[in-house]
Amino acid sequence: MPVVAESERLPRLHALPLSPALLAMAAGRLPHPALWRCRSGDPFYVYRGAGVPDAAELIPLWDWHSWALGVRERRDGLEFLRFSIEAPDAPECLARTEQGLWARLFDALYEDDLDLDELAAIAEAVDYRHWPLQLRRREDAEPQFGDGLEHSRWLEEWVAAVDALAAAD
Repeated sequence: MPVVAESERLPRLHALPLSPALLAMAAGRLPHPALWRCRSGDPFYVYRGAGVPDAAELIPLWDWHSWALGVRERRDGLEFLRFSIEAPDAPECLARTEQGLWARLFDALYEDDLDLDELAAIAEAVDYRHWPLQLRRREDAEPQFGDGLEHSRWLEEWVAAVDALAAAD
């Protein structure tokens, strides 16, 4: 996957239908202080020799420890990807819409045991419209999570549902 030149990264992101909050995070400004948990730094690895997945052009968003997050344009919309810098040929599609990406990030924030009021404040700061419903659905589903596989299945279904809702808007 070719990578957009570092000097073109932010202009290319600004040309996409992304929210001010996501653009701010890509530029290193956090819309809420607790979002440091979802971002360990500006994209470093993809511009310093790490491998990247083959396929369509990647626009890096940020690094998250040994992971790189990025977005690429497809004929049918955006695709938000995460891949390990140690195994770039196995990218994971996190979401097909920005709201779906927030759904995935909010699941990680919830797993970090943040206070529910703080999660609500973060949702407001990034305009994540589905947080109250995500919280209710997660609380209903949690008794079945057990081994972790059910949680992964639930999250995949939830992100797909949020992507569908966002695409219908």
